[in-house]
Amino acid sequence: MRLTSLRESPSAFGSTFESALRRSPESWTEQADSTAQGSDRSTFIAFSGDSPIGIAALYRKGEGTDAGELLQVWVSPECRSQGVAIDLMNAVFQWAGENGFQTVVATVAKGNAQALKFYRKYGFKPGNRAPLDGPDDPVVLVKEVINFDGPARERSGR
Repeated sequence: MRLTSLRESPSAFGSTFESALRRSPESWTEQADSTAQGSDRSTFIAFSGDSPIGIAALYRKGEGTDAGELLQVWVSPECRSQGVAIDLMNAVFQWAGENGFQTVVATVAKGNAQALKFYRKYGFKPGNRAPLDGPDDPVVLVKEVINFDGPARERSGR
């Protein structure tokens, strides 16, 4: 799923498809294991039948903090605008609330208009980090976990 997302949307992520290909099988296993247990990081995968169609991860921003960084968010192109991203965010925020997170931070490429629109619609607000004033600087968005009430998923004909 991660390789597919990096290949399909290379400008949306800080890492590259090529660098991911160079990772050892053990590093993938270690990452999967570390996000499958504990309260500091988790990865969510959306499925349609047996096929993975979306991914999102939340990692705690440092030991003992209550802020998390949203990572690896991606939905396959044929499944976009069908509520999959909302389902993933709802799962992330539900898990975050259950594991002591107060804030979720998303860093989005300035040119990723579709992602920026989604995050703002979902309730993310501009973060405190000052922009670096370059054309490729990321946009930092923040959403509080307290009193989380995720938006209802709009039903389409799925």
